[in-house]
Parts: sequence; C-alpha cells; structure tokens
Amino acid sequence: MRGVLSVVNVSSVSAAAPEPRSRPLDDTVPFIMQWRRTPSWSPPDTARIDAIISANVGIAARLDRALRERLLEHTAALLQSKRWEPVAGIELTDEVLVTIAANAAIPILSFDTWPYRQVRSIIVRPSASLSSGTRAGPVAGTYTDEVIGTIGLASPHSGPIVISWDAALADSRRPALGSNVVIHEFAHKIDMSDGYADGVPPLRGAALDRWQRVLRDEFHRTEGRDSDHVLRPYAWESPAEFFAVATEAFFCIPVRLAAAKPHLYDALAELYRQDPARDSVPAQP
Repeated sequence: MRGVLSVVNVSSVSAAAPEPRSRPLDDTVPFIMQWRRTPSWSPPDTARIDAIISANVGIAARLDRALRERLLEHTAALLQSKRWEPVAGIELTDEVLVTIAANAAIPILSFDTWPYRQVRSIIVRPSASLSSGTRAGPVAGTYTDEVIGTIGLASPHSGPIVISWDAALADSRRPALGSNVVIHEFAHKIDMSDGYADGVPPLRGAALDRWQRVLRDEFHRTEGRDSDHVLRPYAWESPAEFFAVATEAFFCIPVRLAAAKPHLYDALAELYRQDPARDSVPAQP
C-alpha cells in the first residue's frame, strides 16, 4: 500500500496553482521531518473546546444539538487518545489541536472513534512542506521540476497523518469552498482500514455493492458530466482521491453535492450514517 500525498503547486512558473494531486510515498519524496515528543499538556475543558469550535469550525454551525454534543465528545477523545507531534517550529496550542481534532471528528459522528484505530499520531506543520526534483509531468512522456507543497499526508497502516495548519484553518473556517484537508486525509485512513487505498471504504453486502456501482458510474467512465463541477478535478486522479474528495464535498457542501450527484450523495450518507443536506442549513462562504 502507498501513502497518499495531497499537494498544491507553488511554482511561480504557472499562472494558477493546479488542484492538489497525489503520488506514492517513497524514497524519492524529500519529506524530512524533525520529530520531537509532544510536551506535557492538559486537554482543554469542554467550554474551551466548544469556544474554539464555534470560532474555527464552520461545519459545526450546521449541526443540531445532539450532533454538536457528539462533536465535543469525539474531539476530546481524539485529543486524548492520539499522539500529537509538532514539526518545523509550530506550537501546538489549544486552538491548533481542537480545530484539527474537531474536523477529524465530523465524519465519525455516528460512530465511536474506532474507524480511526489505525491513526496513531497526527503531525502538524505550520505550512506546506516544499519539495523539488525531476519527476513525471502531467502528460505522458514529459517531466517537470516544479516546486510542490505538501499540505496533507495519510500514511498506510498505522502510519501518521500530516496536516499543514494554515491550510487546515483556512478550510475549516470556510466550508462552502468545498475543501477540507483534515477531512480529506482522515477519509484516506477510512479507505485504508480494509488494507487498501482503493476508493472502496469498509462496507459489506448490499452497501458495498451500491458503493462499487457508484464508483464505476462516477469514476470509471470516459466522458465528463456537467455534474462533475461539484467535485474538485483532483477527484479523478485515482479512486482513492475520488473517495477523499467526495467525502470533503459531502460534509462541506452537502446541498450542492446532493443536487448534482444524488446517487453519490446517498452512498456517502449510507456509509457515514449522516444526512447533512437534509439536517443542516448550508454554510456561508
């Protein structure tokens, strides 16, 4: 299995930065981190967690009372049960930790924290990790040496998740833009929980059959559709990225996703046991 990198192009050569893309995690990726143990830290109380969520987590504004209480519980559980590691000089303040943990908790509000059992640690960077070097270009037979910035990473098995704080905060505050690096990377971990990063989450029976039909219809096709605009183009990089990007859209822009791709929305609602398009008011950009 391969780690999945979500990256954005930061080269000054391009007129506009392309969609994040992914590639295998191997020895060619100069993603060097200086590890250090998280210092002694006491988790904030419920009132402090709630205040940070209210300020920074836009999706939370759409949750009803029961789901909001579940969000507080899951956020606290993730803060206490996972190992949090700072790199590149970032300070892991309550705001940083709670904001990331709360976004990670959103997909599992109808479950306990078991879906994240393979997430042992979360590494937090202040911003994207820049790397360069010659690699395959966007067209077969071409090469590029553009600088890229890694904003998120989900390693296989019990490997860590890496999150860039600046991207996480920007996404968290403005869900109507349709992207969320924290939800994206944790969706990869859900996908990987059956041993493969293949875009097929751990479903069984009829639910698995329905998801595979949706994946074939939406991803494994040769022609585009008008409805494709609801997903970032990065979704069509691979089945694994399709699942992660669709999960972002499901929680960030549920009303738009349900209108554009109702079968995909229904399949995700069955997986996550949530119906945000029905139960919530659309977030403001």
